[in-house]
Formats: sequence, C-alpha cells, structure tokens
Amino acid sequence: MKKHSIITTVFALLLPIGSAMAAVVHVSGHGVSHDPGIALEDARADAVAQCTAQGGVPVEEVYYHLSWAARWLASSVWSCEVP
Repeated sequence: MKKHSIITTVFALLLPIGSAMAAVVHVSGHGVSHDPGIALEDARADAVAQCTAQGGVPVEEVYYHLSWAARWLASSVWSCEVP
C-alpha cells in the first residue's frame, strides 16, 4: 500500500510539469531568386514566419537545400517550440 501512495504522489507532482512543457514541431520555408544567398535568406525567413504564426519560438535550422532550375530554389526546415 505504501508503494502505491508513493507512486501516486510522484505522478501527481510531475503531472503539472509535463502539461506545461512546449512541443517541438518542424516547419519549412521556401525561397526563389536569381541569387542563392537571397533565396536561402527568403526560405529561412519563411520558415521562421511559419513558426511564429503558430505562436512558437524558432530553435534551430535542421536542414536546408539549394538547387538551380533557371533560378535558385531554396528550402529550409526549422525546429520550433510551440506552447
């Protein structure tokens, strides 16, 4: 019986902490330009805007890609903490 009450107490103490934690999601952004730096900058700004639109905070860029197809195409993926 004592073991059961200890487990219940620990669970009750940890429940509020777990519910207050933020979730981490991934957002992506895209950019197109004749300049690769501008395309990547636009892609990063787009991803950050996607994150903040969800009420989140951008954490870090986890992936980016540049390719050439008559213009530079850029993609950027960010991890984002949302409440």
